[in-house]
Amino acid sequence: MIAARRIMDKALYVLSGLTLTVIVGSVALEVVFRFILRSSLPWSGELGTMGLVWMSFLAGSYAISKKANIRIELLVRVLPDGVKGWLEFGTNLLLLGLFAVLFVIGLRYTLAIAPSRTGAMVVSQAYFYAAVPVSAVFMACYTLLALWEERPWRRALGSPPEGTRQ
Repeated sequence: MIAARRIMDKALYVLSGLTLTVIVGSVALEVVFRFILRSSLPWSGELGTMGLVWMSFLAGSYAISKKANIRIELLVRVLPDGVKGWLEFGTNLLLLGLFAVLFVIGLRYTLAIAPSRTGAMVVSQAYFYAAVPVSAVFMACYTLLALWEERPWRRALGSPPEGTRQ
């Protein structure tokens, strides 16, 4: 399980970095062409937008792996430890359902928009929309890993959490 998490973390980290590089590169090229060469690149805006969409969804997936996504901690702080585990478990189950819906709807939109082409780059608009189902798979995988690692029923039965010695 830890190896799968490391591989996904590394892949998302590298892909997010690459998309950031594409965004910065396309914007820098546009600035050079527009202000120095007095000519505009028609495709740089589309490429930057596509990179921003992909980076946002991939980085969101990475945030879920690090539990850096938005959380409401106020309620969790006042609950007993036994309830906290079950609350986290239930939340992860709900998130898993959300990611399944996100995958299905994202895939439908991606397939429906596939014949349409972008204006400047003349590539399928599905490349924009594909970020949703791809990131939903990453998010679901991280949530499944969290469900497996946390398993609150083990703590309820008195066994120590993984990684601790008796």
